[in-house]
Amino acid sequence: MFEIPVWDLLSSYSGDSKELEFKWEIPDWFYGEFNFTKPLELKIKIIWLDNWVDVVIEKLSTAVRYWDVIKFINVENVDREFRSHFDPLNPDDIKYISKNGWTIDLKDIIKEEILIQCID
Repeated sequence: MFEIPVWDLLSSYSGDSKELEFKWEIPDWFYGEFNFTKPLELKIKIIWLDNWVDVVIEKLSTAVRYWDVIKFINVENVDREFRSHFDPLNPDDIKYISKNGWTIDLKDIIKEEILIQCID
């Protein structure tokens, strides 16, 4: 559901980017930890930088039910990396570009950001 093709950026020049904006109704079963009570609004900018893709979540907005409490989620300007090659010496929380279709998957990043907001 959250897989974004990036093959066009990978075949372009370093520094090339694209912006995407979505509004989705997310089914209750999609994430086990919480359920969406409002559509998920997501605006991202994807930038190709030599051997990785930088994803800036410019806006993530929704409402979720977490432990029977409604939480309103508003996240802006979160930066995440997707690398093209695995580096065992890099301890950072980095995701990888799928070479099967040249996509990035935002599912885990969205889940992490929502859970961070629910716990705060």
